[in-house]
Amino acid sequence: MKFTKTAVAVAIAGIAAAPMIASADTTLSGVVQIQLNGDDSDTGADPEPGDATINADDVLFGIVSEHELNNGLTGYGSLRVDMNRLSNAGAVTVDPGTPANDDDDTSIGTLGTADSVYVGVKGGFGDVRFGEIPLAIEYGQVANDIYDVGPEINGGISYVGTFGPAGVIANFSPENNSDAVGLGAKFGIGGFSVGLGYEDRPGAGRAGEEAMSAGVSFAFAGASINAHYWTESEAENGEDLESIAVKAGYGFGGVSADLTFATLEGDTTDQEAIRLDLVYDLGGGMDVSSRITAETNNEDDSDLTSWRVKLSKAF
Repeated sequence: MKFTKTAVAVAIAGIAAAPMIASADTTLSGVVQIQLNGDDSDTGADPEPGDATINADDVLFGIVSEHELNNGLTGYGSLRVDMNRLSNAGAVTVDPGTPANDDDDTSIGTLGTADSVYVGVKGGFGDVRFGEIPLAIEYGQVANDIYDVGPEINGGISYVGTFGPAGVIANFSPENNSDAVGLGAKFGIGGFSVGLGYEDRPGAGRAGEEAMSAGVSFAFAGASINAHYWTESEAENGEDLESIAVKAGYGFGGVSADLTFATLEGDTTDQEAIRLDLVYDLGGGMDVSSRITAETNNEDDSDLTSWRVKLSKAF
């Protein structure tokens, strides 16, 4: 359910905020995702950590507002609270598993954590944003969400411009934040698109000195095929990394299926994964989905197959 109001007053934790500028459009939204998941790990424990478990995935609530400024441009802002846990679960650590136990893990306190916090101004010239910004390195990324090229930038400035079928992005984050500078471009016509991205990110806890990516996609008659490549120098363990991914999808009616194959290679890294995603749209913002991921670490000849079945409701 979405609510659009004029002259909105927002109250959070019992504190009433001042009314917003007239003609503001404010959208309140959220999602609750509960899943049954597990894997085939064998640690000898009883029960095994990978045995079937009911967990929360995305559980969040957000507010996005935009309004016309006096100069004709559009101002906007966003804030979101991510809870990502079952009822009364207390503080948790969320691990997206890309890969497990790395820098993209998020510790969430008992009241949740702030996410998607940004403000910006947009118009015919493009879109300028402060706060959490889009990554230039992911501007043309279309296939690889198994081995992610880098963590988010939550304190930065970005510019995104669209010029007919072409788009460009530039971003910057100060040294005391994520210490990054990035550029990206993409072009799309019909069902075909291609994108490139580059980021220089030498410090402040970010993985890698330089990262580059390229992606291409083509969609037709409900089907799509995507390919993506990225390379990263001086990653977390000091090695150079590169990843290749191919993703094929098809959708009809309320059913969609995606098959992704991805590799990650470096001096001491040799991993690959294949993933099958199935989604059935139940209507009214509700869907049921399943995922099976088979991962192989060729360095130690280990394999792990994980699975999940998830019920989601957006409102």
